[in-house]
Amino acid sequence: MNDPASRQTFAGRSALLIDDSAYMRRLVRSLLRQFGFEVVDEASDGSQALRLVADRIYDVVVCDWMMEPVDGYAFVRSLRQHDIATVRSVPVVMLTAVARHDKVAAARDVGVTEYLVKPVSAGKLKARLVAALTRPRPFVVSDSYIGPDRRRRADAGYQGMRRRFSDALQDQDVEPDAEWINAAKNYPSVLRGEIGRLRAALVDLRGEPAAALEPWRLVHRIAHDLKGQAPTFGHVAAAEIAGSLERLVRPGVQAPETLERCVARRLRAAETHVEALALVLDQGITGRSSETDALAERLNRAVERVHRESLGGG
Repeated sequence: MNDPASRQTFAGRSALLIDDSAYMRRLVRSLLRQFGFEVVDEASDGSQALRLVADRIYDVVVCDWMMEPVDGYAFVRSLRQHDIATVRSVPVVMLTAVARHDKVAAARDVGVTEYLVKPVSAGKLKARLVAALTRPRPFVVSDSYIGPDRRRRADAGYQGMRRRFSDALQDQDVEPDAEWINAAKNYPSVLRGEIGRLRAALVDLRGEPAAALEPWRLVHRIAHDLKGQAPTFGHVAAAEIAGSLERLVRPGVQAPETLERCVARRLRAAETHVEALALVLDQGITGRSSETDALAERLNRAVERVHRESLGGG
């Protein structure tokens, strides 16, 4: 991973890393540093990143898709419309857990340079960064599109966005590197720590007015992080539960006045979600099954009931 040729490519270079998960930023930052980047700045969402690119022209951006309040798609769209040509033409490598055909197409059409699905080997990430920095595609500015040329190249080694989606997925993680393997091994400890933080926040809500906004914001932020990062390390069941918890809490965080309604039921539903997370962790359940699907359905029904009652329904 530290071959002299690639280190020379990255020597003196700067990267902007955008991800709303501090855990993922720490992991990817470590890789970028090992590659040889001199500067690695960080942003937790697209809005913070846009403020950073206004002050510095980066050599490359490594960006997640699922972030709040401004996601990766919105960031790239704004970046490509920037008034300064050297800013809008910065290559963007989207590194995300989203592996859907429509998202890949949307990323290509908004101007993403490379699209990688987590978990990805360090070698694959490095290869895409080398390509973006040393073999850039022509940059197109037109009324309908701003970004790297989307036309497929003829050479067999082409790694751009016009590759078939199936090809792009087949070469993920051919040789998982030690950094990602260690992160995956350590992830249960990370998950256990986040469950502890969730439980503490809910204890606070039991001891104080359950409509208090800050503890609910913390619950929402942790749930959102887990939903995005857990699949990267194979914890699909935990991610689904976290996504359900995020849906439960989001309306109250976005419209705090609704937290005064359905207080007890919302709190019980949140506690049920957190204990479900603890259950799948303690039992070593990582993937989906008929049992986890049934659990997810029960949690979703609880979420829908809270939402109905919060809106004044029965």
